[in-house]
Amino acid sequence: MVNNDIERSNGENQDKFFLWAMVILPILSMCAYVADAFYFYHVAHETTPSLYEGLLSTILILFAYLQYCAPIKSRALRLAYHILLYILIEVGHIGYLLSYTYKKNLFSVMIFIGWMLCDTVFTAALIYCRVYRGCERKCESKLDVHIEVENKHIFHFISRLDVILALFIPVFLNEDFSTTTRDNIAFFLLFDFFSEKYERFSSIWIKACLYLFAAVTTVSIASEWLYVRFHDDCFHEITDVAELVGACLCNSLIIMQFFSYHFKPRHLQVAVAGT
Repeated sequence: MVNNDIERSNGENQDKFFLWAMVILPILSMCAYVADAFYFYHVAHETTPSLYEGLLSTILILFAYLQYCAPIKSRALRLAYHILLYILIEVGHIGYLLSYTYKKNLFSVMIFIGWMLCDTVFTAALIYCRVYRGCERKCESKLDVHIEVENKHIFHFISRLDVILALFIPVFLNEDFSTTTRDNIAFFLLFDFFSEKYERFSSIWIKACLYLFAAVTTVSIASEWLYVRFHDDCFHEITDVAELVGACLCNSLIIMQFFSYHFKPRHLQVAVAGT
């Protein structure tokens, strides 16, 4: 299924282990999210606070965003793959939704309804770009990805996760409050990844989206640390809203990179690189 599925612009062939990892890691991240969501639902019914705040899904959620370039050649399998991931993430959202409903936390219920809508739109857009749009252009073998993930990026993500999580582990193990960070660490790494391709961006829309994504992610992380310092629910709510907006902007960046008019023509990219 994964042999010769991606045509690299530089002609580089990725090994089979990497290609399989790009298919499996998003599934593992969604399974971890579902497990953490229903563990949280279980803890919501307990009187003793939990020392575990979803650290596993926070580590792996990054790979769920990389599903946009999962190297699956068949359009039918691609469709089934994205639907599977959509079902898993929505089940996870439902787990958190039930937990906050039980706790009578209306604000968090609204936030997770927003997450459900955000992921519904994102999955529909992915299916259009990777399945329907491919059918229109009669392009079965080539995946139209302008921001590609390579072996080196996976190792870069893992090395940066080690450093960032070393800072956040004390937050996850503090039973005095519930951390709101789930996607912020992934956003920090994804911004670093997207910004590497900035010189290839052409349209004002994708550039503006990247800048807004960076700004909103910074606000969300800063609010999280202010919440850790002052334990004020206001910062908790700012983090939740900013994280949801950041997800919308990240998803928008991913969808934009499927469309070539957001990027400089190949011959201009080569000319710039040559200078």
